[in-house]
Amino acid sequence: MAETVPALHLSSAPYRLALAGTVGRLRADRRSGGPATALRLRELPRPPRPSGWVRIAPDLAGICASDRATLRLAIGRPVLAFSGLPRAGIVPGHEVVGTVLAADRGAGVQAGDRVVPEPLLACTHKGLPGCARCTAGDSHRCAHQPDAGTAEPGFGFGFHAHFGGGWSTELVVPGDRVHRVADHLDDATAVLVEPTAVAVHAVLRDAPAPGERALVIGPGTIGLSLVHALRVLTPYVEILVAGLNDATDALARRAGAAALVHGARERLLAEVATHLGSRMRGGRLSGPVLDDGVDVVYDCVGSAQTIDDGLRVLRPGGRLVLLATAARRTIDLSLAWHRELTIRGSGYYAVEQVLAGAGIPAGRRRAVAIAMEVLAEVRPGHLVTHRFRLDQARDALAVSAAGPAAGAVKVVFEPQRPPGATSA
Repeated sequence: MAETVPALHLSSAPYRLALAGTVGRLRADRRSGGPATALRLRELPRPPRPSGWVRIAPDLAGICASDRATLRLAIGRPVLAFSGLPRAGIVPGHEVVGTVLAADRGAGVQAGDRVVPEPLLACTHKGLPGCARCTAGDSHRCAHQPDAGTAEPGFGFGFHAHFGGGWSTELVVPGDRVHRVADHLDDATAVLVEPTAVAVHAVLRDAPAPGERALVIGPGTIGLSLVHALRVLTPYVEILVAGLNDATDALARRAGAAALVHGARERLLAEVATHLGSRMRGGRLSGPVLDDGVDVVYDCVGSAQTIDDGLRVLRPGGRLVLLATAARRTIDLSLAWHRELTIRGSGYYAVEQVLAGAGIPAGRRRAVAIAMEVLAEVRPGHLVTHRFRLDQARDALAVSAAGPAAGAVKVVFEPQRPPGATSA
């Protein structure tokens, strides 16, 4: 068996990081995989498989906005999670559907099974005593995230070279973080489990109540996954989707949007006001605000403009949920105190409570399991629009970054497809 595996490796060498960061700021065409990037296709040591862990060969591995932001060092410096890369660098890719290569007896899966793995590690996976957060089911907030224990420092696969990642031909995952994929879910649907779990977490941690209205800003993968999650988990909620233009209207309608609004600033508020039958208030200095807006806004873009729009389109006492991987932004927060708005960040996923009245059985279980149930209801495999080999990383990242302009929603790698082979 080979001692190395091909993988897209993000170097942590200071000179490469400095070059990637500088060029990424200066050259838009080099932000996602150009010749100055710190990402390279390399042969890396095969990830060791500890007892109780499962070895997986990724069949599809998604590219998400946080991956691209990490490559161009845009999330950065103010965020503890990305305050530094492991010395060995990382193999990105945390959205994975793959095939089990090896597992211990009694692991619940066996060689040949099709699975979706969860990327994040808990205390016990590192041989450490379980912290209070992990014990409560919030392992995404683990108190020992930066600690090594008996493993290597790092979150898990996709965030470290030691464990491998989706942008490679092998990775290793703790056995209790591996979920078998039902036969009725194809790979294109299953690779969306991880972003759907992000959406499930955002919806269920503060679920909209019957009769409330939700606005999703940004109909990309996360935004559309949020529409899916709202549609299945809170079917009594009216869902509005905001895009810059009508390029993604058909996708949003298919996902379950009841209404579509467009643009930013006054145009967006005017369209929402018309739909809700609300009045716009505010003057030249303050800018517009809705008299009685939506109950909750899910911002899946994270720009200064979308955050500002979200605050202005909410009713007094409304909630703004931030999902995008944003960093420093200059925002006027006067509306937050003046109208008593709640601003909440939402990242990752853990154990969630499905409420009565949902389109799937109520109860407490892992978000990834809930995401699979949501996907079984909506079957959004059509969102996987482009597939690339590992040696086509530059093209893959460019298409992913272009988004609707390239006709792209979810762009994925097919790590097992050999160089020169074409996608079926």
